[in-house]
Amino acid sequence: MAVIALAGLPGAPGATTTALALLRTWPLEEGRRVVLAECDPDGGAILAGALRGDAPADRGLRNLTLSSRTQDLVDAFWPQLLVLDDGGKNSGRNRLLLPGLTSPDQAPGLGPVWGQLADLFAGIEKHGHDVLVDLGRSGAYGPSGILALRADAVLLVVRGTLRGFHAAATRIRTLRAQLDGESGRGAGALGLILITQGAYGVREAEAELGVRVVATLPYRPEEAAVLSDGAPENSKFMRSKLMSAALDATTPIRQHVATRQARLASPLQQRLLNGGIRAS
Repeated sequence: MAVIALAGLPGAPGATTTALALLRTWPLEEGRRVVLAECDPDGGAILAGALRGDAPADRGLRNLTLSSRTQDLVDAFWPQLLVLDDGGKNSGRNRLLLPGLTSPDQAPGLGPVWGQLADLFAGIEKHGHDVLVDLGRSGAYGPSGILALRADAVLLVVRGTLRGFHAAATRIRTLRAQLDGESGRGAGALGLILITQGAYGVREAEAELGVRVVATLPYRPEEAAVLSDGAPENSKFMRSKLMSAALDATTPIRQHVATRQARLASPLQQRLLNGGIRAS
């Protein structure tokens, strides 16, 4: 199982919408769960967006940090999750959401908590569950950046436009340096999810940005509005082009993670890491 961090860019390329689409389409075996943790230090968008404010106000990242002051973080974590129903069998028990902060003013108080969350997510992974971490446009950097450093994969969501590529180029340089640093898991963890809006496709993205496009999603604003703003969802939504593409995207994303995990687990790789040499 895996911890997968999704990062956005200025201009809102759709990281949270992508994360929600993956949450609702992620393949689940019997007894497995997938958790989406909204860890954007600028504040979460899912409660007011996809859920239209129709969710308990006492659930989420902010309340988790308060609860963890009086009890173990793991014990405090599970009661903070909301269940999301994708219409499938037993989906409500298996697709879970940790809503994010309600204001960026709450982020400074989470300084030491980010590292504890990274440990918690790794523990969930080891028990056979997948964790999607929505870092928003700034969560992959600064104190919350430890969530990206410890993830099995870091996927940057970018649109196929000149403005999107320009915004991504600087962020990619920073992410590479962080992931190749002492606390990172190697820049090979980095990949792109390309939103196919604009004149540029996979070939241009990889040539311009020097990062492999792991998956693509279509630019479908009306369908995306169900996830970003809680627009009405009809019975055909899960078979829409956006959600069908999200389901297709889960396969290369999981393959990307599996390849990374296999390389890091190999005896040679372990010797290289222990010797202070990092392979990407």
